[in-house]
This record gives sequence, structure tokens and C-alpha cells, in this order.
Amino acid sequence: MKKIAIFLLITLSLWVSISAQEIQALINSKKIPPFEKLYVHVDREQYATGDIIWLKAYQVNGATHQLNSNFRNIFVQLVADNGRVVKDLMLFSIKGQAHGEFRTDSLAGGIYTIRAYTKYLENFGEEALFHKKIIIYKSIRSFDEIEKLQTDSSKIDVSFLPEGGSLVLNVSNTVAFKAIDQKGRGIDITGQIRNDRGDSITSFATSYLGMGKFILVPEDGVSYHATIDRYPELKIQLPPAKANGICLNYKPEGESLMFEVLTDMKDDNYPEFYFVASHKGASLFHQKVEMIGNTQDIKVKKTLFPNGISKITLVDTALNPLAERLIFVDQGSGDLLNLKLNEKEFKPREEVKLDVDALLDPGDSITSTLSVAVVNKNHLSTGENSQNIKSYLLLDSDLKGAIELPASYFVDDQFHTSAEKLDLLMLVHGWSTYLWDDVEQTPPPLLEDWNDAGINVSGYVKKLLWNAPVPEAVLAMDYVYRKFRIGTTTADKNGRFLFKQIYYLESLKVMLNAQTKNGSRNLDIRLDPLPEKDSLVSLSLLKSNCLDIDLNPDFIRKNSFRQMKELEFNPEEGTILLDGIDIVQDRDNAIIRSSGAYPWADKTLLITKNDYSFKNLLDYLRYKLPSLTDYGDEVMLKNRPVQFMIDGLDHKYSLNEIRTIQMSEIEIIDIMDPGFRRGFALDTLGVVDERGLIAIYKKATSDNMYSYAKGRLIPRIKGYTLSKKFYSPVYSLENLDSPKPDFRPTLYWDPELKFENGKANFEFFTSDELADYIVLVEGITKNGKICFGTTGFSVNKK
Repeated sequence: MKKIAIFLLITLSLWVSISAQEIQALINSKKIPPFEKLYVHVDREQYATGDIIWLKAYQVNGATHQLNSNFRNIFVQLVADNGRVVKDLMLFSIKGQAHGEFRTDSLAGGIYTIRAYTKYLENFGEEALFHKKIIIYKSIRSFDEIEKLQTDSSKIDVSFLPEGGSLVLNVSNTVAFKAIDQKGRGIDITGQIRNDRGDSITSFATSYLGMGKFILVPEDGVSYHATIDRYPELKIQLPPAKANGICLNYKPEGESLMFEVLTDMKDDNYPEFYFVASHKGASLFHQKVEMIGNTQDIKVKKTLFPNGISKITLVDTALNPLAERLIFVDQGSGDLLNLKLNEKEFKPREEVKLDVDALLDPGDSITSTLSVAVVNKNHLSTGENSQNIKSYLLLDSDLKGAIELPASYFVDDQFHTSAEKLDLLMLVHGWSTYLWDDVEQTPPPLLEDWNDAGINVSGYVKKLLWNAPVPEAVLAMDYVYRKFRIGTTTADKNGRFLFKQIYYLESLKVMLNAQTKNGSRNLDIRLDPLPEKDSLVSLSLLKSNCLDIDLNPDFIRKNSFRQMKELEFNPEEGTILLDGIDIVQDRDNAIIRSSGAYPWADKTLLITKNDYSFKNLLDYLRYKLPSLTDYGDEVMLKNRPVQFMIDGLDHKYSLNEIRTIQMSEIEIIDIMDPGFRRGFALDTLGVVDERGLIAIYKKATSDNMYSYAKGRLIPRIKGYTLSKKFYSPVYSLENLDSPKPDFRPTLYWDPELKFENGKANFEFFTSDELADYIVLVEGITKNGKICFGTTGFSVNKK
């Protein structure tokens, strides 16, 4: 830090030396504990009941934005508009990334908040957690949701915020303001600044999302207030101006940043004060301010600031702030991802191909995976995504309070540049909302909160007939139904035990066995209750951190059309039936399938007692599958070889082994026709397997085998959520004209797009819906650079 200070003192002409004691005091006052950020990429913002909410979490270092290199637990909740948690996920973050999904079948229509956190982030308060609003629309004919979202436009609030923190007498002050409605969203207003005699001093008007600014030179002995056109009842008093105050004004000029320090003090009354620049709590540089008259200009090179929000503070010799201001410095790195489509217009059910190039600095690379969403613009509240990885990491996560349409601040529009919008936001939010000030004041969290990967199972062992603890009891944990040991541990002197950081998917039964050092099993095992998660979140905290969004009328119209088309295709059931399934059941609850071996089955067979009459498995399959042929030394399906998989194990089984399996041993069989696509867990797009696949799942071992025994407990423990694979259909000449309607709400979702040699590519097929679509690609580079890219295309009847 001292080397940096020395370098700046030499290179900047205005820099002057200050005492080593003051430098050290400044550095010591800026010790920031380790901090992380958690961002969740959600595929869209508008959903209908029954849709899947796809998401990917990015967990990064709060200062550098590099992906965390460890393994962590991430908790994601879906919170209803009454504050109740209706769904939750526990994701296992591997090197800063995890993905999952929420199903919406059982949910009521309304506004929901996606809330994500880690155990470590909870130490920093609600402002440090991730929040995003979505809407779930339920009714096909009712517009109750829209009426519910209407705002009373007669009730507004207007705040006036002087640049630097306070008004100063007799100098030119920039005053920012923001007008909001009941929902906290910006509204357009015009008005007048008047003195205490009612004279109009200056007029003002909003510029962007209810924000604006004007210049005011307060006079001695005069008070000021604002009147709002169309709201004659409002009279808003401006804060009183300070005598002998210090005013700080800011204006970027190309590659330099210009700061103007103004005061109404007399020449012989200037206090000693310093100009200090900091970023995320760390001091960047400082200089003593030498006033010449009532004004001093300070010119600083833009390159001295990192990308994002920094804080400028004027402090006295005791380091008390005299004036402060946030600034946003954009180093012009762009979005880093260049997306190139093979076309800009497509027909329904036509293939779309997209190439992604990374525009990175030398020495940087994308070693992780990116997330991709392709959605109809009508599925976004304003036709554009209101939040993305860039806006969250550079704005939302560094400022307290809700920001309206944060992604829009990084886009030039017809009336405003990105820089103008960002500067208005810095003025309106003010330095008092800088989250890093709170991070600095937070006591360092426990290390256990940081290294919390895995699931802990704890409890105690006691005597069988009374509550005396059993010290140093030996415990083993195994999977029920599987010959697989999870782990062993030894209880402490109070009989307490802990299986720490174990890993398994979904909700499974485990078997705990305990015995004394001498081998006795006259014991009783008691588990601790699971740590309680929030079941109700404070509505005021949610509203202060995330604004509601509007239900897109185009989404309502398109979704109603989509539902009617699906009902027309299958009017009795109200949903599209799957072909070729003998018995339809809830497969997630029926059996645990092999992860990643295949994305779906062409045919599913549930074995019943009536099937026990078949001599063996191959006799049964020949009966059920007329296209299957048994040649003795080879089995063919549709004249293609067949591979067998048993209980998720796909190494080659001999046909002799297959023939010995009795029908009474089998619970379910999945059939994949030759040419199916497999390998989704390992390869982004998978590979086409020319062989057929028959996946056999045997019945689980009966609970009766593990009936009650001394020193044994068989609890069901919830593990990590097993993420599902997004289904993206492939059209060919054979199925291009299929009457089955295709109105996928999300055309494509991939949370694990891989880069090779600085490039990636993917393809998907359009649906039947004629609309404009937007492609969003997000991620993080090795060096912590934010990757973002977007493009668009249309589907029409060309």
C-alpha cells in the first residue's frame, strides 16, 4: 500500500505529502473482512403455472469477482408476496457454480421473489443476499393479477439529495432528486424550486426513471422548498444550507475525472482536509486539498480507478467526512462476449446456430462454464431483461436498496447515455447506501460459515432404557438398499456424534448403527433436528431490496393462446400425452435413475405381478417390443444392437447375466430407441448413440430386512437437489409436421456452456410461436471479468 501511495505522489502533480501517521490511520480504518457475492441467472421473468424456473448460481469473491475456488452450499428460495417461502433448494456449488430449477405446478398466480444466500452471507444482513422478482400467471381468462399490480398514481414521494451530502451557502450546488410511486418505481414529474416568499428560483424535470438534477445557489437567511406540478398539495422542504460548508462536484472529461471543491469560507478559515478515493472499502489514493480562493479543481486519471463504483470523500485530520460522493467508472471493456447467429429471421421449427467469441485480455480465459437463456421477449416484464450478471455485480450488490431496471443503466438509449444514467443513480442513491461501508463495520464471520460444504448429520447416543450418554460409541452410516458405506465416526465423552460434510442427492434413507467400545448394541440413537430455514421472510426487507415488476400484457395474450392450442390437441386431459408409455407414473418418486445416462425414455415399462409369468426378462421384452430380436449371442432393436444397463451401471453385461434376472426382481424398465442422444451430464450437447438402450432398475431391498434392531436408526435425510436436463426438441423431415403443438416458453437453456480455445457454439430449434426472441449469455472469466453477451432474432412465416 505504501508503494502505491509513493507512486501516486510522484505521478500526480497535485499530490502532496501527509504524515505517515495519517496514512497509517487511513489504511487501518479500511480493513474489510472477506466478502462474497452471489448472483443467480434466471431464464426469464414471466411464467405460467406449470412452467419450470431454470436458474444458475455464480458465487464470486466480493472484491475481485473471481469465482470461488472451493465447494459451498447455496440456498435458493421462492418467496410468495406474503413473505412465505413456498419452495427451496440446496445446491452444491463446485468452484463457484451450481444450477437447478423450481417447478411451478402447485403454485398460485402472483409475484414471487427468488432469494438466494449462503450461510456466510447471512452475517451481512438482507442487503447482501440475492433478490429477483418474477411473476407466475395462473388463469387463462382472468386478469386479476394485473388489477392487483395497479398502482395508485395519486400517491407519490419526492426526495432531494444534494451532491456531496449537504447544501452549502453561496456556492453552486448540484441537487439530485427522485420521484417514486407507491411501488417504489420512478415516475415523471416537473416542478419549481421556490424561496420562502414563494418566488420561483429554478424549475426541474425528471430525466430518467423518476430521477433528475438541477443547480441551486442558496442565499443566507433564505429557505427553499419544492412544488410539484399536478400535485398542488405537495410542498417539500429542501434541507437547510450550511455556512462554512464544503461542496463537492464531479464531472468526467474523457480519460480524466474532474472534481471541483467549493466553499464559502474565508481564506484564513480553511480547515486542513484531504481528498480520499476508495473502492470497495480499500483506499486507492489520497491528497491534501490546498484551496485557492473559494474553489479548487482536482483532475485525476481515470485509469487509477477500477471498473465499477468508487467513493470520493473529503475528510478532516480526524478522518471525519466533510463531503462524500459515489462515482461509477466504466473502463470501457464492453460486454466481452460476441454472439453471432447464422440468420436473423427463422421459420417455425427451424434450427438456430449461434457462435460465441470471448473478447478477453491477454492471459485471461474462460475456464468455467457459461449460462445461456433464449426466451421470447414477451416473457420479460419490459421486453428486455431487467437484471443481468453485469448489472448485479456492478450495481445491485454494491448498493443498498432496490434499483429499478438495473440492466438498463448499461445501455445507451435515444435520450440518455449509459454514463448519464449511472451518474444520476450515484447521485440519487448517495454515499450512505454503499454496502461496503456496512461490510467494513461487520465483525468477521466464523470460518465455519465459509467452509460449509456438505451435509452434516449430528445427534447423540444414549443407553437403551435411560438417558445416560454413551461416551466414545462407534457409529457407521450406510445407504439403505445399497452395499455402500457413507462413513464412520466416534462419539465424544457426552455421547455426541457428527457426520460432517457428507454428499448425496435427493431424499434418501440411511442406516445408522452404533455400538459401545466393547461391542454392545444396547443403545439408542437420537438425531438432532435439522437447522431451521427461514419459512417467513420480512416483507419490508424484501420490498426495500427488490422492486415489483409488471405483468407483460403480451405475455398474457400469448400464454392464453398457447394454453388453448394445447387444450385443442388434448381436450380431455388438458395436457399433451406422451406416446409409447404403458403406465404413466411420477417417475421422480418411483425410482432413482442413473444421473446423466440419458435425458428421457422413449418407452417406460412398470413391472406388475401379471408380468411374473414370463420365463425371463428377454421373453417379456420380446412380447412388449415387437421390433426386438434375440439372436442368442446378440439382441437387436429395430435392427440395431442393444446395450443393457442395470441399476445405473452401464458396463457391458453378458446376455447370460441378463437372462438370469427374474421378472419379480425388476421394478421398472426404460427403453431408448437406437439413435438416442446421451451423455448430457458430461458433454453439453451429448452424442448420438446408434445402439438402443434398455435400462433395468431392480426393486429396492425391503425395509423388513432392516427391521428394528438395538443400536440402529433408519432416518430419511434430504440431500442436494438433483438438477434436471432442459428438454430441447430436434426436428427432422419425419417430425417437422407433427400435429403436436410446440409453444416452449423458454426456447433454450444451458447452464454449462463450455468454452474451448476462446470459442463456444450451440444450436436449438425454434418453436411454433411467431415472436421476437432474445439470447442472453453470462459468466465469469478466470481473472474475474464479467462476461455478458446478448443478441436477438425473430420467428415468422417467411
